[in-house]
Amino acid sequence: MKMSLRPFFLGRRDFAFFEQDEKKAVKWGKDMKKLLCVLLGLIFCASALAGCANGENSSLSPSPSPETNETENAVYKIGLVQYKEHTALDALREAFMGRLEEWGCDETQVEIDYQNAGGDPAKAVEICGGFVEDEVDMIVAIATPAAQAAISAVAGTDVTVVFTGVSDAGVLGLDQGEAPSSKITGVVSPTPVTELLGLAAQASPIAKLGVLYDPEEPNSQAEVQQVKSYCSEQGIEVVEATVTDEEAVAQSATDLCGKVDAVFTPADNTVIGKAAEVAEAAKAAGVPWYTGSETMVQAGALASMGVTSREMGVQAADMAVRLMKGQNIADVPVYTFSDNKTYVNQTTLKALEKVTFPQETLKGAFVYP
Repeated sequence: MKMSLRPFFLGRRDFAFFEQDEKKAVKWGKDMKKLLCVLLGLIFCASALAGCANGENSSLSPSPSPETNETENAVYKIGLVQYKEHTALDALREAFMGRLEEWGCDETQVEIDYQNAGGDPAKAVEICGGFVEDEVDMIVAIATPAAQAAISAVAGTDVTVVFTGVSDAGVLGLDQGEAPSSKITGVVSPTPVTELLGLAAQASPIAKLGVLYDPEEPNSQAEVQQVKSYCSEQGIEVVEATVTDEEAVAQSATDLCGKVDAVFTPADNTVIGKAAEVAEAAKAAGVPWYTGSETMVQAGALASMGVTSREMGVQAADMAVRLMKGQNIADVPVYTFSDNKTYVNQTTLKALEKVTFPQETLKGAFVYP
């Protein structure tokens, strides 16, 4: 709200009566002085209220302005680290980058240094350390090992971390959604293990459940513990098959499928690279394969529950943009997805004659052909 003070003038005729009665003139002058003081007071109050109405100095402003200590035309530097190249993480990264473009974040505003750790935790640590040395403003970390490396690298610095592709908050030291640092936030997309295994038990009898995963994957370890807890309560025997490199995945899957009634794999970065081969092994054995990633369902697994890689990437980008615009990180807390969807591979379902999903499940599911 703009306001202006126009000059207040009096003409010659206005002062004519001063000559007739000096006392009246003096009294009139004093009254006018009081009136002007009152008017000025009202004007300053109106200006203050206008400032509040426009969100100035107000914590209720929905669109925070950039921080005043930043140069107006400064380029915001982001170090983007991805733990490994595979379909799910690539899709997540592409969704993140695409969302930034939707926000209008071009190279004149944001400089992004993208690096891939190639599935090596030590490399992820090296990359994140390099980002800190290069004085980036933010590290965006894709997948749990990358997030762990980023959090470690920024300790004692002012670098912000936004993580995504993380399914278990506890692995990062998060306690009930609280970040372990005032400069750390991100996206958590947990696999609803109990719900997924409950659906599996409805679809076909399970006396033995196989679990195929990489024990060196933090997310996988956490989800397998949930599987064991569920199976213990349900009287289901758990048969584990662990792999630490992609070359062993296909054979391990073939061996495992011959011993169990169903197989579960978390959102595992080692297994996902060979998802198509595992899916073929499971179908050949007539065994349903349930996973913690919808990307594996696209590759041939029977079903999963959770959210898509795109949703994870978009959410992370939205949070990053809010922080880039100057919003306090306390107002951008860790986001945990809770509205999970079911994903089913129709071709695989048709191939498994002994598996039947409830009709209500299929009606609400996202079905891949």
